[in-house]
Amino acid sequence: MGVQMQGVHMGSCLKKLSGCLVLFLLACDAGVSQPDVGGETGGDPDLSAYFIVPTLCGDSEGPDCTSLRLGDAHLTTSNPAQGKLFACTAGNTNAPGSEPARITWIDWAAGTWNLLAKPFLPSGSFSPQPGVTNVSESGGIRSIEVNNLPVDGRIGDWPMSQYPLLSAIDRNPGIPAATSITFNLPINPVVRDTPTCTSLGAIGVTLNGVVLYNAVDARGNDAVAHEIVDEFGGHPAMSDYHYHFLPERLDSESMADGHSGLVGYIRDGFGLYGYNGAGGVELTNADLDECHGHDHAPLGYHYHATLEYPYTVGCYRGEPASPFLATSAEAGAPTKLDVDAEVAAPFLRGMIAHHVQALELTALVSERTRNGSVRRMAERMRIAQAEEIRLMRFWLENEISPGAAEGMPTEMPGMLSADRIQHLRRLSGAEFDRRFLELMMEHHRGAIVMAQALLESPGASSTRSSIGWFVMHIEAEQAEEVERMSRMLHGMD
Repeated sequence: MGVQMQGVHMGSCLKKLSGCLVLFLLACDAGVSQPDVGGETGGDPDLSAYFIVPTLCGDSEGPDCTSLRLGDAHLTTSNPAQGKLFACTAGNTNAPGSEPARITWIDWAAGTWNLLAKPFLPSGSFSPQPGVTNVSESGGIRSIEVNNLPVDGRIGDWPMSQYPLLSAIDRNPGIPAATSITFNLPINPVVRDTPTCTSLGAIGVTLNGVVLYNAVDARGNDAVAHEIVDEFGGHPAMSDYHYHFLPERLDSESMADGHSGLVGYIRDGFGLYGYNGAGGVELTNADLDECHGHDHAPLGYHYHATLEYPYTVGCYRGEPASPFLATSAEAGAPTKLDVDAEVAAPFLRGMIAHHVQALELTALVSERTRNGSVRRMAERMRIAQAEEIRLMRFWLENEISPGAAEGMPTEMPGMLSADRIQHLRRLSGAEFDRRFLELMMEHHRGAIVMAQALLESPGASSTRSSIGWFVMHIEAEQAEEVERMSRMLHGMD
C-alpha cells in the first residue's frame, strides 16, 4: 500500500491534503468503567474542522478506523501478551489528561474508538528550531543523537490553548522545545528468553528525531485514543515533544519486496519498521508476537507499527538501554521542578537512597527463587526504580546544583537494616519468596509515607509541577505493588 501518509481535514476535505497521523504518556488487567458523558447544554461541539483521514484508513487492509479497539483495558503489569502493553507500572488515575466527558469519538460501552471522528491540532505559525538526528557506530554501539524536534519540520500549531474547542477537551499547556538526547544502543541486540516490561518515558527514537513513548498516557489509558495530538502525530509533555504512535508519513521507504523500511530504533537496539510486512501487506497484532515484533530473514528480529493498540511495542524483546539526556529529564515528566529546592532536595536524595536499597533487594531474586511471578515482579521493580533514580539524579544535578546528589541520608521509613538484608540473603526457594515479599511490602510502604509527606508540603501538590507529578506517580506505583505482593503472599498460604 502507499508509503506516504496523507491526512485530510474533513471540514475542507476537497481542498487540503497534508501528511499526518496520530499519537500521544498506565489501567491494569481490568474492565474500563464508562465515564459520565454528556449533559452539557447545546449538545456536542462541531469538531469536524479538525478531523483527518489517514491513508491507512482508506483501504481494505488492516483494522477498521471507525471501530479501533480501545486499549484502556489491555495494559498489563503481570505478563506480556499479544495485543497488550506489558508495563512496569500501572497508571495514576490522578494524573492530568483529557476530559472523558468531552470525548465524543470513544464508544465506552463497546470499548472502541473512531479515529476519523477524533480531532487533531492543525498546523499553523508555530515553528521551533530545526530537528537534528545524528547516527554513528563504534565498538558495537549505535549512538543516536537527537534534539527531539522533527527533522522534516512537520509539527502542529502549539500551544493548543489557541484552540478553545481542543483545549476544552485536553488542557495540555505544553510548547515543544529542543531536548538533547543520546541513545547508545547495541548494534547486534540479543533476544532475551523472557521479555521485559516497558517503563515511562522514551521507549525508542524515530529517525525523524522525535522520541517514542509507549501506548499509554500517565493515567494508564490508551494515549492515542484519549489525548489530542497534532496532525503530524506528536504532542508535548510540557516541552518534551514525543510520539505514542508512528506517524504514517515516516513509513516512506519500502524494501524490494514491499516490506516497510526502517523508521527508528527501540531501546533494546532492535529496529522499528513501518506498517507493512513482506509483500507490502499491512500488518495487524495477529501477525506479531507479544512484544509487537517478529523474526524473519534477512532482517532477523524487529518491531512493526500497526494501527492497533499497542501501536509500536508491547514489551522489550531485548535488554533495554538507557537514553542519556544532556539537557532534559526523562520519563515524560515536566522538566522543571517548580518547587523550592529546600523542599525538593532532601526528598530526592532520600528517595534515591530508598530506591537503591530496593535494587539491592531485587538483585537477590534471580539466584534464590524458583517462582516465576516473584522473578517477574522483581524485574519490573528493577527497571522502574532504576529509571526513577536516573530522573531524580538529573533533577538534583541540573535543577538544583551540581553535586546535590551527594550525601544521601539512610534513615527513612521502610529502610531495612543490614542484618535483615543479610538474613534474606541466606534464604532460598519458597522461604525466600515469602520473606522477600514481606520486606519489599514494608519497604514500599515507607516510600509511600515519604511521598505523602512531600505532597503535604507547600507548592508540591500540583500535578502540573514536576515534583507533584513524580511524587503522585511514586505513591500510586508503590501502592499498586503492595497490593499485588499482598495477593501473592495470600496465594502462598
